[in-house]
Amino acid sequence: MQVLQARIARGAVFAVFVALSLLLSVFASTRMAQAAPTTVFTNPRIAQKVTLPQTSIDGPALWTSATGDIRAEIAYTGTDPAHRLNVMTSADGIHYGDKHILSETSFARPALVRLGSGSGDSIALAWTGTDRSHRLNVLVGNPGHGYTKLTLNQMSFTAPSLAMNGGYLYLAWTGTDANHSLNVARIVWRGGMYLDKKVTLWSLHSPTRPSLTYDPNADQFLLSWVVAGTNRIAFATAKDGLSYTVATASPLPQWSYSGPHMIGLPVNNMPRYFYAWTGTDTQRSLNAQFTESFPRWPDVAATQTTFGEQALGGPALGYVGAANRALLAWTGTDAAHHLNIAVLSVGQ
Repeated sequence: MQVLQARIARGAVFAVFVALSLLLSVFASTRMAQAAPTTVFTNPRIAQKVTLPQTSIDGPALWTSATGDIRAEIAYTGTDPAHRLNVMTSADGIHYGDKHILSETSFARPALVRLGSGSGDSIALAWTGTDRSHRLNVLVGNPGHGYTKLTLNQMSFTAPSLAMNGGYLYLAWTGTDANHSLNVARIVWRGGMYLDKKVTLWSLHSPTRPSLTYDPNADQFLLSWVVAGTNRIAFATAKDGLSYTVATASPLPQWSYSGPHMIGLPVNNMPRYFYAWTGTDTQRSLNAQFTESFPRWPDVAATQTTFGEQALGGPALGYVGAANRALLAWTGTDAAHHLNIAVLSVGQ
């Protein structure tokens, strides 16, 4: 009898221990959930807008960094008779100065990446030339102190795009073949600049410029473009920058006559992916959308906005380190076609 009572007592103690353990586990889980809530982003809205005195014949190129002395650099083709290329830098992404006007000319926008965020670092600039063949060009250097230029035997009827990773530059453009196939080239820029490898993406066609960016979220490249014949926005990814796979969510239920811009942001205070485009409505309205579930882009009002702004050509996106804030740059449809910079808020 005493043995039975002892066993019952030990069982009761064990049951109390298990119950307390479960309660503590639930309490700890609740505290952890309260300490680390899921970030909820709101649909993009323009929190600040600056119209620059500079003017352009096409949309601008925008490079940004979340750290460093130089947080942003903008490049554009001027409205001067020769349509020379221009670059300006910014410490905050909003106010720009240190303007340099190059002797290089183009009939479309340039492409731009910066090789570092320090004030003395070089840039890489790409553009389609005004020569009879409209050959593609790439330069690396400091526009105020000289640069090295490479003119390729590749041609385009629109602007190129430029990305950088692993010591290589990656150039994307729309070809002059009958189907306007997309092309990507890898360029060596250290120890002499030359074309290392080039691929033609024969199944991908566009009537305008593609967009190429490096995505640190997944150590991959993002290629986006407007599909020839439908004008729908499509995108693909590649680990090596050359071999692209079209995502199952592509093309998107959005349309444009100009090249879109897609970026990946590996930070906790921002949505992981953004893209921006100029709509096919008569006003050519600006649009932006984000997703936390790439490569899916939820078609819901909470992630996409059509702004009350219009653009000449396609826009460009960036990020300079401010929580819940992205940058959007475009060329306005005013008579002079001024450059514009807006801060997009996705926070409460």
